[in-house]
Amino acid sequence: MNILLIGMPGSGKTRIGKMLARKLECDFIDVDEFILQETGKDSAEHLTELGDAEFLKFEAVLVKKINVENTVIAASGSVPLVAEGIEHLKKNAFAIWLRPPIEVLKKRVTARRDGATRIVGMQTRSFEEIWAWREVEYQKHHHAILETSEETPKEEVVEKLIEILKKNAVA
Repeated sequence: MNILLIGMPGSGKTRIGKMLARKLECDFIDVDEFILQETGKDSAEHLTELGDAEFLKFEAVLVKKINVENTVIAASGSVPLVAEGIEHLKKNAFAIWLRPPIEVLKKRVTARRDGATRIVGMQTRSFEEIWAWREVEYQKHHHAILETSEETPKEEVVEKLIEILKKNAVA
């Protein structure tokens, strides 16, 4: 069984996912990195070229190429927006929604070098509107939620994830 981490950009899916995979001694895949390896271009480049709607379709097709076992998967923040892609990943995974407060997400995203260029919808919507839209979709696609804060040490987040996995007989 895989562990699928979903959540907004800036929620820590990649950083926490890598730490969790090391702790559980399993593999790790980041969807954005997978897209880069498969196509030679990162998600931001594809998003710029294709626009929001076409990028989401493109991403879902690529996500369906991920067929792994015993792996922590960090989904991009947009994967849950297309049922086809997220349902493929959830077939053999326990999905956990990493959910820091919106203020923390905004701070983390604006601090990034590529910031909002990697976020589907940022050309036409505010961060708050995207957050509200995605919250509805994430709600549909998780088995558990882990609420975090900016102060929660990453190691503690990993331990809390392991507790959730044990409680649900996944780890």
